[in-house]
This record gives sequence, C-alpha cells and structure tokens, in this order.
Amino acid sequence: MKRITILCVVLLCFYLSSNITYAQDSLQTDAREKKRLLLNQFESDMVLTASERVALKQSRLAHQHKTKSILDTLDISEARRNRLLQELKRNPFSEKIKEVIANHTKSKDTIEQ
Repeated sequence: MKRITILCVVLLCFYLSSNITYAQDSLQTDAREKKRLLLNQFESDMVLTASERVALKQSRLAHQHKTKSILDTLDISEARRNRLLQELKRNPFSEKIKEVIANHTKSKDTIEQ
C-alpha cells in the first residue's frame, strides 16, 4: 500500500510539472511572434525605414571621422586630446568639442594679417 501511494504521488507530481512546463513554452512562442516596434503600432509615419537609418548612421560616422581628424591636427596637449576623443565617442555632436575646434582653428582673417 505504501509503494502504491508513493508511486501515485510521484506520477501526480510528474503530471503537474509537465503541464507547467508546457504552459511556459507556449507563452514564449507567442512573445516571439510580436517583434514589432512599439512606435510602429501607434505612429507608423514617425518610424524611419531601414535604409534611412543606415544613411543616418553613415552620416554620423562620417561626421565623427571628420571631427576626429580635426582634433588630431589641433595644437593641444595629448591629455586634452584624449579627453576630447573620449567625449567624441560618447557624444559626436558635443558642444565642448565644437567650442575647442572654434577656439583653436584660425579663421581666414587672422591668417591674412
């Protein structure tokens, strides 16, 4: 009698745990099907296409590369250059970098004098 009771309890636990794991698997498949942007559901005209996003990324990288080459040509200390390059990585359109470039580049008027 003891063996039958233990066997029934084990089988009941196995049956209940199999239902729980099946429920977890079925919910995950539903979540995988809904891979859409949240903004796309409500404001689809504001979402950029993939080609537009790639073009924006390429222009940002070109701007970063151009700014890096300008920073490399400036006559500033190496430590300051490294800090500005780190700032460039964090924020390519930083006001700090723009100010340093504006202060250290010579305009055409000062070159002619």
